[in-house]
Amino acid sequence: MDVRGAPPDAEVVARVLGGDAEAFGIVMQRFATRMLGSRDAAADAVAEGFVRAYRHLASCREPTRIRTWLYRIVTNRCKSHLARRSVADVPLDDAPPVADPSDSAAALERAEQLALVNRALTALSPDKREAFVLKHVEGLSYEEMAAVTGERIPTLKMRVHRAREALLKALEAYA
Repeated sequence: MDVRGAPPDAEVVARVLGGDAEAFGIVMQRFATRMLGSRDAAADAVAEGFVRAYRHLASCREPTRIRTWLYRIVTNRCKSHLARRSVADVPLDDAPPVADPSDSAAALERAEQLALVNRALTALSPDKREAFVLKHVEGLSYEEMAAVTGERIPTLKMRVHRAREALLKALEAYA
């Protein structure tokens, strides 16, 4: 389990691959949360994305690639949320977690590090954040990323590279 008590990504993916359709919602929720930095905004984006996907299911040209299609829809919903959100908005999720006396020091330190990374991620532009999350958090290949975003692979490689540089710079500033 992770710091917040949810099952780890590997377990959720195993459930999806085992046929648990509801577990895919967890994957999408985590993706959107990483994109938006807020669980509430992510829940809205995922719900809107799934409603949109349901309404337009007939327009899915390649049903075997529905995962990529859904990622693209939810990604677009996340981008819409980011465009509407004020830069001054700071979600409560960015705050470091409250120390739990039963947590070990290592788990608390890891939680603080994750909070710093999440804060640094929210400082990135939406395009860089999307590229970084798709590549390094969701583990998609550049080909899969291109299918999700509609961008060219060289463009995505550059965004991932620039996102890494910006994250390192932001993390150095927090240290």
